[in-house]
Amino acid sequence: MLNNLAGWHVVIILGVVLALVVFVIVVVAVALRLAARSSLTPTPNADPVSQLQGLGRLRDQGLISEAEYEAKRQDLLKRI
Repeated sequence: MLNNLAGWHVVIILGVVLALVVFVIVVVAVALRLAARSSLTPTPNADPVSQLQGLGRLRDQGLISEAEYEAKRQDLLKRI
């Protein structure tokens, strides 16, 4: 089946497959960022200590940057 394809057909097919892979990677990265940011939103009854622990886990997993961690950490420490 693949023997009948000309060289440019293969290039087009590989280009489409590569575009789909890149699209999936971008969608997953955006979803992870949004999940990390939404988990940083304080809930009314959550205690700051457990939020600090969760924040540390997000940083350790690479879901938030060190700058984001420090900014939110300072906000949480003000509430203790």
